[in-house]
Amino acid sequence: MADVPTLDRVYANELARDLLGWTPRYDFPAALERLAAGADPRSPLALEVGAKGYHAESFGPYTTR
Repeated sequence: MADVPTLDRVYANELARDLLGWTPRYDFPAALERLAAGADPRSPLALEVGAKGYHAESFGPYTTR
């Protein structure tokens, strides 16, 4: 079998929006609204899952812990 390129993560949700009429509850404008209100910009799921350490340094809500 030939090597097939794969994606580690997929962030595009256009297909779900187009085919299913889906809209995310926690999108970028929602995160900005939460920041403006002084709240944590992450969704409840993001808070539950926690940080994964993708970044070499800490900044904002994204940490290496």
